Amino acid sequence: MNRLQGVSGAMEFPGTVRRYDGLAIFFHWAVFLLIAAAYAAIELKGFAGKGSPARSLAMAAHEWTGLLVLVLAVPRLLWRLVRGAPPAEPGSRWMHLAGEAMHWVLYLFIFAQPILGLLTLNAGGHVLTLPGLGLQIPAWVGPDDALKDQLEEIHETLGNAFYLVIGLHAMAALFHHYMLGDNTLRRMWRR
Repeated sequence: MNRLQGVSGAMEFPGTVRRYDGLAIFFHWAVFLLIAAAYAAIELKGFAGKGSPARSLAMAAHEWTGLLVLVLAVPRLLWRLVRGAPPAEPGSRWMHLAGEAMHWVLYLFIFAQPILGLLTLNAGGHVLTLPGLGLQIPAWVGPDDALKDQLEEIHETLGNAFYLVIGLHAMAALFHHYMLGDNTLRRMWRR
């Protein structure tokens, strides 16, 4: 195999960007870890007794990791819009369209879930306060029990649907890596 020939036999020229850049990779994995932490915290909350310090801590962790997802989602999306993504690996048009659609669905979730969480908190008569600093995230809506119940149900339903979307995203990356043998998964790792 010649020096410019990749595993698939296609020519790869030095300097050709085939991977996401370092900042895009950072945003991807940081958001992933924060989402995993938010899910872990809300699951652990269910094991703690009502009113217990452990339950309060789990809920606070869920709220703050959710807010951090939103904080990182903004520059992540802006970076994606400005910088773009590396060219897709060779494949069928439907696979490219499905991959692009999946990415935008993921963006929708990483914006919608934290916003719904904040709205639910506010409708329940609470605001998010920065621990130790006393700074509060201003309320976006006033207290409203009926609205809180509706938002909470939507937040929980989307949270459950997000499990499916994340799973499909991961399975697609593994399918590309192990079944198709292309560089789709490798594009999101640093060498």
